[in-house]
Amino acid sequence: MGSRVLGLARESVFAALFATSGIADAFVMAFRIPNLLRDFFAEGALASAFVPQFTEVGAKEGPERAILLARRTLGTLAAITGLIAVLGIVFAPFVVSLVAWDVKPGEEPLVIHLTRVMFPFLPLVAVAAVLMGVLNARSRYFMPALAPMLFNVVAVVGGLVVLALGLPAETAITVWAVLVVLGGLAQVVVQLPVVRAVGWRGGPLLDLRFRDPALRTIAKRMGPVVLSLAATNVMILITTGLASGEQSWVSSLNYAFRLVHLPIGIVGVALGTIVLSAGARARATQSDAALDDVGRRALRLNAFLSVPAAVGLLVLAEPLVRLLYERGAFTAESTVQTAKALRAYALGILGYAGVKAAAPLFLARGDTKTPVRCSVLGIAVNVGLAFALVGPLGHVGLALAVAAGATVNFAALRWVAWRQHGPTSFPGLAFLLRIAIAAGLMGGLGVLARLAWPGGDLGAGSRTLDAALTLGVVAVLGLAYFGLAAALGVSEGRELVQRLRRRAPR
Repeated sequence: MGSRVLGLARESVFAALFATSGIADAFVMAFRIPNLLRDFFAEGALASAFVPQFTEVGAKEGPERAILLARRTLGTLAAITGLIAVLGIVFAPFVVSLVAWDVKPGEEPLVIHLTRVMFPFLPLVAVAAVLMGVLNARSRYFMPALAPMLFNVVAVVGGLVVLALGLPAETAITVWAVLVVLGGLAQVVVQLPVVRAVGWRGGPLLDLRFRDPALRTIAKRMGPVVLSLAATNVMILITTGLASGEQSWVSSLNYAFRLVHLPIGIVGVALGTIVLSAGARARATQSDAALDDVGRRALRLNAFLSVPAAVGLLVLAEPLVRLLYERGAFTAESTVQTAKALRAYALGILGYAGVKAAAPLFLARGDTKTPVRCSVLGIAVNVGLAFALVGPLGHVGLALAVAAGATVNFAALRWVAWRQHGPTSFPGLAFLLRIAIAAGLMGGLGVLARLAWPGGDLGAGSRTLDAALTLGVVAVLGLAYFGLAAALGVSEGRELVQRLRRRAPR
């Protein structure tokens, strides 16, 4: 949660500096390829392929052999991603043509320049992902989750300095790109002491011929895992290409998705991390019942937290965008444009976060084909709808296409799971109905709050009143949802509060 909140703070500073301008569009387009490759070669795919194999090797051959595998994975991945970064820098114009299909000629040189500056982010975050995988496999979750916070801290602090100095926009955007690389370096450095504490000894090892059979298994699994877990990012990449011909579309979509990414990160990414490591341990002990139990509880938590998040963003889109972004160069018109995209993206939150929790259940069983097929189906739906809706609905149609693609992906995963493994991991219809009722009543309260406010919209007054009222309504709606869910017999809210109380310092 801390990481996602700081991520919103980062985007707020970025919005104050660049708003929905052509320069903001150029940065978003430039960062798409390194960010997508990060998911391909680092965080998502690597963790899902590496953690089960690292856990299995540790259980069968001992911790020293597992660390040796980690060192080979680190050295080999760093070499491969380093080479890709060099090629990306050299062939940046070609890379940009893959992302920005219709970029304006005046913006293209800046996109190429920023792409070259940010490509070193890829090998840095790949190294950080290996360290995260080792720590997660050893049930050390706090520091790997803390590492992305430092990425955001570097950006926020550096961005505030740029804002205070009043640098020209093109100079400021270059500084921001450098901050991205420095943030990636911070993610590596902060994890090193903890990795040593869990038994890591020695430096990275290079095994480009993949002589280690366990490393070969990781490499074989990464391709299918990439397709199964990176579907949403591929959809975002496709819609970025379609949006690149219109000024402000790319940045508006990016600001909106960053808000949606708050619940995705808090719910989906966190649950996916736990499901992957806990599922790998359950599979290593040949316990299908334990794996099903992990999946059922994760999917219940996903629904319990994702559904009200989607409803809240639908109801409070304008006030939240105004609170987080509308300052500096970000105008009221930018708020309206971003809020429209936010509502469309919010419709897919259950799907975005659900895929993160549902796909690892197959991967833990060694089934990489099913997540790939479901992912390809979701991408196909996204592409078809994106081309169909961009004409009549503009950038909102692109956001709707992403939401629909993610939802189809998630629904397909659950349908196949039901057919192959039965209903043992299904959260239950009665549970889902109670969640829907509680979230619907909460949304109704939010609508009433907006209608009751003088002027017809909460948060449309002064900056201080805006912040106090919007945050107050969010807090009240959250408490109302927890209360309604508890009254309807949903146990997850009570359990979450109890766990947080046990972990809180006296």
